[in-house]
Amino acid sequence: MSHLFGPVPSRRLGLSLGVDLIPPKTCTYDCLYCEVDPTTHLTRRREAYHVEDIIRELQDYLASPPTALDYVTLAGSGEPTLNLGLKDIIMAVKSLTATPVAVLTNGSLLYLPEVRSDVAKADVILPSLDAGREETLRRVNRPRSGLTLDLLVAGLKALRREFAGQIWLEVMLLRGLNDGEEELTALKGLLGDIAPDKVQLNTAVRPVAEETAQPLSREEMEEIAVFFGKGVEVIAGARRTPPERLAAADQDFLRMLARRPMTAGDLAQALGLSLAQVRERLRQLIKAGAISRDVHRDQDFYRSLLTP
Repeated sequence: MSHLFGPVPSRRLGLSLGVDLIPPKTCTYDCLYCEVDPTTHLTRRREAYHVEDIIRELQDYLASPPTALDYVTLAGSGEPTLNLGLKDIIMAVKSLTATPVAVLTNGSLLYLPEVRSDVAKADVILPSLDAGREETLRRVNRPRSGLTLDLLVAGLKALRREFAGQIWLEVMLLRGLNDGEEELTALKGLLGDIAPDKVQLNTAVRPVAEETAQPLSREEMEEIAVFFGKGVEVIAGARRTPPERLAAADQDFLRMLARRPMTAGDLAQALGLSLAQVRERLRQLIKAGAISRDVHRDQDFYRSLLTP
């Protein structure tokens, strides 16, 4: 299975080449809102996962990329900082391209000095903070044993002191879970202490691991952004028009849908195809038993049933 996916039009990073560092579904959290299904391996850091294979794929791709990239994004079907080869992969990307490197992380391991050292050469780090109180972290993120809100916040503060690049902190807001006045006030205080370059508010707009993860409306999100103050933006539902690309093979569909459910519109943007072309390919893939279709909030989402 390829460890690269995309390029995809990211709401936060423009046209981004994804690099999957962790097998599904290996994480330090088991978030209610996860788009990659419930966590099956709630774990600690482990031996490097296919680092040589990942670097080889990056070398092949970046030698002649089919389109200009805004970022190379280290992510995963789980938490990428679990991979002990993270630093080596960042340095490999830096040696291969001038395209900036982003690390998409839940932030749970940033309290470890070795993890902060591993991510130090990235250009942008995008951690998460969904709770202002310990009980909310346990309810929303369901961390593995030993991880606490105090450790998470300590790691984010240390990262801010030590990291020379940009920190864009994502807050996932969920109805009835972390959108109350007490919770938002606690979160606002923590955001002030951490002082990221950006705070980006999101909500559950795709199929999620647990139906209890319900989204807020755009209007509610905007009100919370005003409450949090300067430097806060709502990213839920944002879209970017990608450049034209050549028609994609079925494997491109399967690689993208193996990692998270997407709509036909998402795929059309990511692959540079017309909506009619994408819908026809999806119809054929459903007929072949390669993908499934699920309805979530009146939208059709597709996911792969095969390993590409």
